[in-house]
Amino acid sequence: PVTKEDALDVIRRVERWQKEIFEETGSHFVHASDEFYHLAGLDMPEEARYDGYIQLENGVGMLRLLETEIKEALKEKEETEKGEVSIATGRLAFPYIQEYIKPILERYPGRQVHIYPITNDFFGEMITVSGLITGRDLIGQLKGRALGDWLLLPVNMFRSGEEIFLDDVTLQEAEKALQVRIRIVQSSGRDLVSAILHPEQEPQAEEGSGLPGAAYGYEGYELDSEDFK
Repeated sequence: PVTKEDALDVIRRVERWQKEIFEETGSHFVHASDEFYHLAGLDMPEEARYDGYIQLENGVGMLRLLETEIKEALKEKEETEKGEVSIATGRLAFPYIQEYIKPILERYPGRQVHIYPITNDFFGEMITVSGLITGRDLIGQLKGRALGDWLLLPVNMFRSGEEIFLDDVTLQEAEKALQVRIRIVQSSGRDLVSAILHPEQEPQAEEGSGLPGAAYGYEGYELDSEDFK
C-alpha cells in the first residue's frame, strides 16, 4: 500500500518536474492524481496547475474542478423548499465533498444533507474511489442510516449507460432495500448542486463541462458472478 510518506515523496518529485517543465514549455505536463494529495494530507493544487484539466480521466484534478463548478453554480440563486437528502461516496472524495457542500447549505439552510463514506469491502479498504463501490457494500453500510427523502449517488458508481452496480445489483433493488429514492448525479458540480436542491428533477449532463463519466476509468468494469459465490 502507498503510505503518506510515499505520497509526499511522489508529490515532491512531481512538483519539482512541474517547475522545470513549466519554465521551458509553459505547461506543467506531469501531474499527480488526486489520490496522492489525499493520502499525503495536502490540499489539492490550485486550478492553474492542472493545465485546463487535460488529465481528468486519469484522476487528475477532478476534486478541484468539482469545487470550482459548485462555486460557479452558486452564483445563480434558485428557489427551493426544505428537504433532506443523503450522499454516498468513496472514502477518497468524502472529506472534500463535506467541505465543498458547506457553501450550498449556508446559502440554502432549509436543505439538510447527510454524507456517508462507503468502505470497499469487496475489493478491499485500500480502494477508495466511488467508481468501484458495489451495490452490496452500499446497501450493507447504509441500512438503518438517516437517508432523508433521496439518496444521491455519483454516475460512476454504475456501469456506463446503465442503472446497475458492478455486482449486478440494480438501482431499483437498492431503492427497495434502503427504502429511499435514488438520484444519479452526473459528473459535474452544477448537477450536484441541482441534485441537493431539486433531487426530483432529472439530471442533465452538460456538454464540455464537468468531470468525465468515466472518471478513474471504471465504467463498464464487470465482475464475474463466481466472485459472489
